[in-house]
Amino acid sequence: MSDRRVLGFSWLVLSVCLWLVLRDVVSWAFITFGFANPLIGGSLQLSAVVGALVTIITAVVLWRLPQVFDFCLETVQETRKVVWPTRKETRDHTVIVVITSTIIATMLWGFDLVFKRLFKVILDLG
Repeated sequence: MSDRRVLGFSWLVLSVCLWLVLRDVVSWAFITFGFANPLIGGSLQLSAVVGALVTIITAVVLWRLPQVFDFCLETVQETRKVVWPTRKETRDHTVIVVITSTIIATMLWGFDLVFKRLFKVILDLG
């Protein structure tokens, strides 16, 4: 798949995410400031339409800015150069992280027990 197609698909996915966030933010703003959020066309709320309009305007304006477009295209090209770990490397590293986390959690639990008993002894003396 070409870099421009990857960028276009990513742009579309991010635009949908932005619309979902803006829809909820506008709905929250309507509720907070006491405005009605009427239904348009049966089941579509005004907040969804406002969020969609802002999303479309933002996506088109940013897509047409050469600095933003070039930066995003370079990011896609650099991502293609990444050497991704193999399945075995990922599994091995995951095992190391789980074992290390378990050891550190056990050590912290032990310190917690020691300090709890130490403070109990100190506070019972007073």
